[in-house]
Amino acid sequence: MKINNIPYNNIIISTQNNRQYGLRLKPQLNCDCVCFKGSDLLDLPKEDIMTKIKDSIKPENFLGQGSEAEVYRIKDTNYCVRIPYIAGDMYSRSYTKELTPTDKLNHVRARLGFGAAILDYFEGVTPKEFKLNDFYRNIFQEKISELPTQSYNDLLHQIAGAIDNEMVYDFSGGNLIVNFKNQKLTAIDFYNINDNPRPIRPLCEMYSVLTCYGAREKTGKNIYDKVVDAALEEFKPNKVPCMDVEMFDFVDLARKRDSDANFKTDDVLKEINDFLELIKEISQTAKTLKDIKKKEIINKTLSSQLLEKTGELKALLLKVR
Repeated sequence: MKINNIPYNNIIISTQNNRQYGLRLKPQLNCDCVCFKGSDLLDLPKEDIMTKIKDSIKPENFLGQGSEAEVYRIKDTNYCVRIPYIAGDMYSRSYTKELTPTDKLNHVRARLGFGAAILDYFEGVTPKEFKLNDFYRNIFQEKISELPTQSYNDLLHQIAGAIDNEMVYDFSGGNLIVNFKNQKLTAIDFYNINDNPRPIRPLCEMYSVLTCYGAREKTGKNIYDKVVDAALEEFKPNKVPCMDVEMFDFVDLARKRDSDANFKTDDVLKEINDFLELIKEISQTAKTLKDIKKKEIINKTLSSQLLEKTGELKALLLKVR
């Protein structure tokens, strides 16, 4: 989905002692969503919902468009509506809140006729909005690099949840909504892996979408470090990781960063591979680390080993500059 570009006059560069230190949005773009007259839109009768949607399909509520549909904010609610071009006014012919796993991953809240849908509306901006302006993009990415590790970890869980449902993330610059106020990174477009088979590299996908259109050396390294930290959160003892150990593409991530940083990391990559093999050896009684933790057979000795080896892996990954 294409998101309307936010005019640059809606971006304020904050300064202190004549030194640039960040980016913030004007209040009207950074405010909380307004609830629909004290009740949720989806609790209303179908006829009222359709009337509300019809009243919202106006230029002032237009959010963006893609090759198949356009999207409008449903005014005074926390929702937006996606209407395929082929639907016209026929979207109102059906309405259901019975959703598939694919629907839920794509933030759909109700299905309408002819492929139309009511979706969650997310405040924020996408990397694509700064594609053509290096100055604002650099500030935007610096702010991304300052988000807490938990923000990155939450994004990883979204991507991993999709993989569990045989879905993959379309990691383009228009498919990530960044809300600095709530420190939230939201992926908004997933598709069935069978529709376009490709290698699945969750960590590389995170790094790519967060640094798309280019990033300064220091900013790119900071984002890389946050992706590493977010992934290693899943290796903490007594925590069930969001995906199997084989899915943690640390080697590809390091190689991706190595390509961006233009220096050699062959020795580091070998050590990372050796570490992952050791993790598999520690997982002697189950096929994957995830299976071990689910079966609750990690003892204190194994937990201690895991913590030590995870620390070693972090040290190796952070060698990549």
